[in-house]
Amino acid sequence: MIKTLLTRTRIQIKRLIGKCVYIYVYIKNSLIAIHKKSKNPQEKNKRKHKNNLLNYIAVFSEKWRILTLGALGFLIIYYGLGATVSSTINNKLDKPIIVTQKSPRYTTEALSYVLKSQIDDTPWTPALPIIFPAAVLDNLPNFQIGAKDSAKYIIKRLSSYHTDDNLKEAGELLDYPAHIWLFSQTADDKLAPGSAKQYRKALAKLTDFASSENNNKATGSHELLYILSGIENLLERRLNILNQQVTEHNSELLDLEADNIFYQTEGYVYTVYYLLKGLSKDYQDIIVETGQYENLTNAMSFLETASELEPLSIKNASPQDTYEANHLLYLGYYLSRAQNHLKTIHNHIESYARK
Repeated sequence: MIKTLLTRTRIQIKRLIGKCVYIYVYIKNSLIAIHKKSKNPQEKNKRKHKNNLLNYIAVFSEKWRILTLGALGFLIIYYGLGATVSSTINNKLDKPIIVTQKSPRYTTEALSYVLKSQIDDTPWTPALPIIFPAAVLDNLPNFQIGAKDSAKYIIKRLSSYHTDDNLKEAGELLDYPAHIWLFSQTADDKLAPGSAKQYRKALAKLTDFASSENNNKATGSHELLYILSGIENLLERRLNILNQQVTEHNSELLDLEADNIFYQTEGYVYTVYYLLKGLSKDYQDIIVETGQYENLTNAMSFLETASELEPLSIKNASPQDTYEANHLLYLGYYLSRAQNHLKTIHNHIESYARK
């Protein structure tokens, strides 16, 4: 675990150093250009140039280089180490799902665990302003949004299936924008409830459902097929998004959106894995009777492999390129393999249900 943390720390520091070097070179070149321009005797409107903000920055930097370098060093340490410590993705797949007499369904507890792990056990980083180090990196925020959105989709499906008010309210609360810290995103910027606060209310509603009569221990195959269809739809949507990004943007020199899509999809993988873990417990008898235990295990294995992908930087190179990687295609491959096994499970259980 310590080795993994050190590796992640090195990766985050390298990323931040690269960004800082780029910003430093850009500012330096801009200041040099302004300095040269200020010495040109043929320049017009010198008074306007003296009042230029960048010129003031240039003068300040020349006279106060030590202070500037000190401030830059502080920012690198504050955001670099701070982001490394506070931006570790909580994507472990070895957490056991525990049920109680009041809440006997593993599937419900799996959904609760996914939300709790991203809202309570980890700070909700998509809503943090720039003053927090975790706001600098976008890997964790996108992962958390993906995990939350995929859990919301399944909760809404269960709400339609059970016609349960608690599930309905939980789904509505999870629809709340993910980037609210203290102020709304409207033009007047009024105070508004934070995203994490609303999601905790959704988690409380899910807990209320877990202890209700609608959450009785599952025995039939109809709900299992209904949830499996939802999971297949989730994976299909992410595969379409991955393929679209590869098709439309693989020729770009730098695809910044690929990073966001990659980690949002990883959030979906995290939720789906725990859902399948819960279903394997709730519907163990049906899965074993239909001979689908191996297919379920294989599907979860491909999702686990997908969750272990941790490239230094996300590449979206051309599929025909033999020198550059395309991590979106790698991720899509494991998702499609898992989806194939789930479709096989679905078909066999559907045939079983007709008998």
